This record gives sequence, C-alpha cells and structure tokens, in this order.
Amino acid sequence: MACFDEQAVEKSHEVDVESVASSGPVEGDIYANAPAGKATNFQAYVNIVSVLAGAGTLGLPAALRDAGWVGLIILALACAMAIYSNQKLIKCLYYDGRNRLREYPDVAAAAFGVPGRIVVTFFYNSIALGGPVLYLILTGTNIHSLASSVGSTITLKQWIMIAAAIMVVPIVLTKTMREVAFLSIFGALSTAIVVFIVMIAAIIDSKNFDEVMKPNGQLEPVHHDVAIPRNLPLALATFAFSYGGNVIFPHVEESMKHKSAWNKLILWGTLTVTLLYFLCSTSGYAVYGDIVKSPIYMNLPEGATRTVSTIIITLHVLLAIPLFMTTFNLQVEAALKLDSRGLSTKTEFIYRAILRTISMVVVATIALFFPYFGQMMSLLGALSDGMLTFVFPVVFYLKLYGFKSVGKAELLVMVFVIIVGTAGSAVGTVDAIKELAKAYRGELDH
Repeated sequence: MACFDEQAVEKSHEVDVESVASSGPVEGDIYANAPAGKATNFQAYVNIVSVLAGAGTLGLPAALRDAGWVGLIILALACAMAIYSNQKLIKCLYYDGRNRLREYPDVAAAAFGVPGRIVVTFFYNSIALGGPVLYLILTGTNIHSLASSVGSTITLKQWIMIAAAIMVVPIVLTKTMREVAFLSIFGALSTAIVVFIVMIAAIIDSKNFDEVMKPNGQLEPVHHDVAIPRNLPLALATFAFSYGGNVIFPHVEESMKHKSAWNKLILWGTLTVTLLYFLCSTSGYAVYGDIVKSPIYMNLPEGATRTVSTIIITLHVLLAIPLFMTTFNLQVEAALKLDSRGLSTKTEFIYRAILRTISMVVVATIALFFPYFGQMMSLLGALSDGMLTFVFPVVFYLKLYGFKSVGKAELLVMVFVIIVGTAGSAVGTVDAIKELAKAYRGELDH
C-alpha cells in the first residue's frame, strides 16, 4: 500500500444518508451526474499502480516462506478478491443517481449510518497510524544495517528515535497533502527498482541454490515447503496489506475523464502489481527458501547491490511517513476545528505543531517497543486491510443494492469473499499477534 490522495482529506462534504438509503438502485447512465474528471485512462492506471505498489512488496517472499509454494494460490486469490471488491466499491458510489458519494466512509454511512462510518474510519485510521509505525521500523532497521557495516555502535532503537525526530520537521511544516501527494509515484518506482535489483541479485546468487548459510553458521540445503496450512491466514493478511489502498480509489475514479473504464483499469492495474509481487516473492523464496527475510533485500550479500537497495527503500519510506501522518493529522485537526476557530496564524501553527509532535511520539513509541517489520506488516494487513479491501465493499454493496440485484452464482462469490476475508482477518490477526509476541521475546529465527 502506498500513499493517500490530497482530495481524500482536504475536501469536506456532507452526504444525505437518509436520502441515499431511501432511494432504490438507479437504472440508466449512472455517470450522468458524476463530477467531470480530467485524468486520462493511462493516468488513472498509473495512479492505481502507485497506490498499490509499496514497500510491502518486499515482505512477500517471507509470506511464501510462511505458507509454502501454495502461497502463490493465496496471492492469486487475494488478487481476484481485490479486483472484485474494488469494482463493487466504486459501483456503491453511484447507488444514489442524484448525488455521487465521494469517499469510502460515505459508502459505509449510506449502508449502515453513523456506526458504519465509525467502523470504517477506525480501520482507516489504524492504517494511517500503522503505516508510519511500519515505515519507521524499516527506516531504523535499514540505517542501522548500513551504519553497523562501517563500525557504528548506535542501536536499532536509537536510530528509530533519530529518524522519528527528523521526520517531525516535515510533518509539522506540511500543512496539507498538496505538497507531498506526488510522492506516491516515487514510492512505486523505487519499489519496482528494488524488486528488479533483488531479482537480478537472487539469480546471480542462485549458484548457491543447493546450499545456503543457515543461522547456525553451517551450509545446509535450501528448504522449501509445498504448504504450511496453519500459516495460510497469516499469508493472506500479508497479501491483504499489499493490496490495501482502496480508501483512495474513489478519488482516483472521481478524477477520471472516462469513468466507465474503471472496471477495466482496476483489473489491469491490480494485475500489474500482482506481476511485480509474483516476481519478487518467487525469486526470493526460490533462492533463499526458509531463511528468506523480510524485507527481502536483507538476504543479499554485503556489497553495492544491497547498499543501493537499502538506500532507495529508506528514502522511499522516509518520504512516505509524512503522507500517512498528514492524512491522520488533518482528520484530527478537522475534528478539533483548528481552521475555523478564528485563531491567529501563529497560534494555529503552535497548536498544529503540538498535535503533530504528539502523534509522532505515539508512532515512535510503538515502533520502539515492537521493531519487527514482517510481523507488524502482517498484523496491519490482517487487522485493517483485510476488512477494508475484501469484506466491507461486498457487504456494503449487498446492503445498498439488495440480494436480488445479483444472480445466484455471483451471490455465492460474494459469500465466499466475505467468509474468506473475515476468517482470514480474524485468524490472521491472532496469528500475527502471536508472531509479534514471539519476535518481542526473541523466539523467532528470522
């Protein structure tokens, strides 16, 4: 998952939930009253790829390690579920033929009123805060790895604190998303570059395919599993994290000139990042087997390749932190009505600086206590992305359009998505918490 769009947090609006709930499904041209967009289909495609492709890609080989080769089937399943659910989410925006809904929480409110909005907002904000935690961990880990190679004695947790202190400055100074929204494209490009670097390095390293250095310091055969059933929900959670980002898709679709092309674009955009996921996960797991790490480039031999990969991803995640934090902070500031209290510019800035510093301290504190990238990624994916990406869009669609709006075959598909998504999120959350606890106690080998 990558960044958040400026429109997602800067435009305030009201949705007449009662009006939406009382109207039936609309026939005819559902786009007739939609706001006109200017983005071409290609621009929308790039936006979709930019939203989806993030640093989470680099944790997918470890998901295969946990699930075995059958994890590729889970990846394909997650891809199909994400495409289907995101098509349904956008169709929900047009339930009311008079006024297009604008955001994901508006769909939840139209379906289930205020409770629906609260639930979606909770999961959304867990991502908005969980993302910076995850990226701060990765930043600290990367800098610690680079610095240790040149003799630095600064610890991982100290690097996390240093990184957090540095990032307070842009977070405080960046008032809106306008200044940082373009960074999503950089994030997607940097991830793609590192994936191809890792692939090439793994191919070169494949001369050691039969034997690798295990944690005990001995050369042993690479081990691969076909399937590890108990870890499949955890793998689904990791893949869910990688397909997260649909809170932004209503804004991507809103910007499109040809909105009827959405289903086709979300299909090809998701398939594009899935190809990236497939290349990264299979090459990493094939070469390194059960000792593959998260992120994958930590398996690369010491040298220029690993250093370049580490630097590129570190820059990416550092720049991504303000995107997540600004999204969260703008919501809090809007709730506190900082912009509408008649405060002077100086006083408003002071309040904003205090609020944003406190939020960064909270994020840094969590990262310090649980500095485990792979386990935190699984937890975030299971807890929030699984429900937001797979389950809620289908549930909201059925509530808004009714069971009679779909045929029996499609209804079975919907039930399957809801059951698999909910079960995967529930079991995955429990497993992720257990894995995080093991990592905290130092009981994991990887």
